Amino acid sequence: MSLSFPDRIKPLPVIISFIVLVSFNGLGNLLPLSNHVLDVFNAAFETLVSTFATVIVVVLYLESKKRDFAVSRTLLFLALSLGAWSIGDSIYLYLVIIKIDPFISLTDAFYISATLFVTAGVILMPGAQPPSHRRNLVFVEISILVLSAVVLFSTLLMLRGKPDLNYDLLTLLMVFVYPVLDIILLWIIMIVFFTYPEKNTQRVLGTIFAGVSFLFLSDLNYLVTSIYEPFTRDFVIDFGYYGFYGSMLVAALQGYRQLRSHKENETKSVNAFKAGKWIVYLPGILLIVVIGLLLIFVLNLSFHLSNGIVILIGLIIVLFILHQYMVIAENIKLTREMSLVNVQLETKVAQRTAELSRANDELHEEMKEREKAEQHLARSNQDLALLNRDKDKLFSVLAHDLRSPLGSMMNLTSLLAENIHDFDESELLEIIGTLNKSATQTFQLFNDLLAWSAVQMGRGEREKELFQVYELVSETVIILAAEANRKQVRINLVIDKSLEAFADKFAIQTVVRNLLSNAIKFTPAEGAVTIEADPVKDTVRISVNDTGIGISKEKQKKLFRVDEVSSSPGTEGEKGTGFGLLLCKDLVERNGGKIWFESEKGKGSRFHFTLPVREQNVSLIPKIPATRVNYSSDFSMKIAYTTLIGEINTTVLRSELSLIWSSPEYNPDFSVLVDLHLATFAIDTADIPAVLEIFSAMPGQRKNKKFALLTATPQQVAMSTMFGQNIKSRYPFNVEIFSTYEAALTWLGA
Repeated sequence: MSLSFPDRIKPLPVIISFIVLVSFNGLGNLLPLSNHVLDVFNAAFETLVSTFATVIVVVLYLESKKRDFAVSRTLLFLALSLGAWSIGDSIYLYLVIIKIDPFISLTDAFYISATLFVTAGVILMPGAQPPSHRRNLVFVEISILVLSAVVLFSTLLMLRGKPDLNYDLLTLLMVFVYPVLDIILLWIIMIVFFTYPEKNTQRVLGTIFAGVSFLFLSDLNYLVTSIYEPFTRDFVIDFGYYGFYGSMLVAALQGYRQLRSHKENETKSVNAFKAGKWIVYLPGILLIVVIGLLLIFVLNLSFHLSNGIVILIGLIIVLFILHQYMVIAENIKLTREMSLVNVQLETKVAQRTAELSRANDELHEEMKEREKAEQHLARSNQDLALLNRDKDKLFSVLAHDLRSPLGSMMNLTSLLAENIHDFDESELLEIIGTLNKSATQTFQLFNDLLAWSAVQMGRGEREKELFQVYELVSETVIILAAEANRKQVRINLVIDKSLEAFADKFAIQTVVRNLLSNAIKFTPAEGAVTIEADPVKDTVRISVNDTGIGISKEKQKKLFRVDEVSSSPGTEGEKGTGFGLLLCKDLVERNGGKIWFESEKGKGSRFHFTLPVREQNVSLIPKIPATRVNYSSDFSMKIAYTTLIGEINTTVLRSELSLIWSSPEYNPDFSVLVDLHLATFAIDTADIPAVLEIFSAMPGQRKNKKFALLTATPQQVAMSTMFGQNIKSRYPFNVEIFSTYEAALTWLGA
């Protein structure tokens, strides 16, 4: 993209051009020409230079106005200032040409207005407005400066020499006005320079300061040469004006290039004027000078001061005292404000620190709770994975063990159906015997599986009682005597008839029957099985020892594990179900005992289990109080606690829940934590529709209502799973099962 004309102008070529022009002007004034010709030449040259600078600045202003630069107002006043100088120079040229003394004339009005335009441009520079608390001080300082300049310039007239004071009062006043205005402008530029330390702004202000300094030197030279004998030629005074024109043009170029964006300047911070800057001491320096003049007047009677100057010195002293009072008052105010700000900051820091501390504590607690929830979830996932593995293994075993006998029976029955007339009586008896054997194995498998699953569901349990161990074992031996006789296996009993145990007699009989059956199964012909019972502290230890084939080390690791259910053939090919030992383990542990074994390959096996001898030692399952449902609620967590106690059936559940729902303490909007730790269930699959129907009468909003079920026993887990799946299929409830309060409360959002 091509650059516009203002963008192509560089400050350095402009400076070089002005130096060349000034040099050309100086060479021209060295020519042997008449004074009038030189005066016309200098006036025309000055008009040409000021007009050239004006045109360039006007072009810069128009381009910045078009682009909406922030420096547009400053460029406008610089253009007005140079334009006023150009008009004044044009009038001055005209007066010189017609040989009229141009001082004092209309040109002075344009020159004075030009200085005022520069002042306005400085004050309106982007982001350079004096702070409100500094404006009064600036006014007092400028007043001190003006009065001090008047005193100094007036005293200058009284110094030794021959000043020419043959001027009218207005002309004499104008001679002094120019340098005084220059000093005021320099003062304003310095205040703005030190108040706004943004480097681009200071760069432009520095260039303007240099230009006004050139102007001040020329005006001061003009003052001296006007009232005293000239000590330089007139054209030298014009060099300061040329320097002013060039500086204004360079400052305009710098502002056009560097002070463009409104947004950039609005985001810059503006610092208050700092008292440490040397400029603040200038009023004091001027005060010392005028007081020095006053002391000279008092101590040296040959030095005369007019009464008006003495009054001005006194006024300067008063203004300086006022200035110092305002500085002190401002410092006190700023100190108070800083103290208040410090207190507010300290308070905010303390509050923020406390908030961060609380937030940190809350975050720490939340992380701990989340860690607990994650640990519980990990354990739940692990348990679920194990359950899924056990389930898959169980189904695999069932499929294998059921398929084999059922397939055998199907093949034999198909053979009989198709060829029954081709078999004689002995062959038919053999086939029927095989069918009976397969059916018996299948029935035993189903029987063991149902017994094991009943234990897992918490069913099949009976009241515990005190019984004689010898009597129970003898009854079991009688049941299995035929099988033992068939294999010629001796059964020996080494049991004290006075030994007693406290347990579910039917369950323990099942345990003994399974262990004795396994012993006979894995003992070869003419072997022996010995059943012993011994008192051990507060328990009875019952042992079933055989002289059979024993169990290999690899096989020993898989016993009592549901995921490794398998059966091994006996010494004569007897088939088993693989669930016998699992059933024994669950029944013994539910009666407060322990079971273990010892075996060595080829040397037989010894299975041991213990039973308590008194009631107080067997409370694996706590005593169930009267059947009921308790209800309480926590308004801070918006959770209702419902505890099921005792044996729960459909009738109890309906009556108890109806009482809760009609109670004034019931809150239908709360989530529910259902504690099932103290509950057992007498509810079958057929009762599920009736249970679901109960919840149709539950009051309140049902959508997305949460039920956390707290379980402990396998029966509670099974019932909760069945209940949750069915109720979610009918109602818009969220139901989940947990083993700890913490996990349940986390899921409920407490």
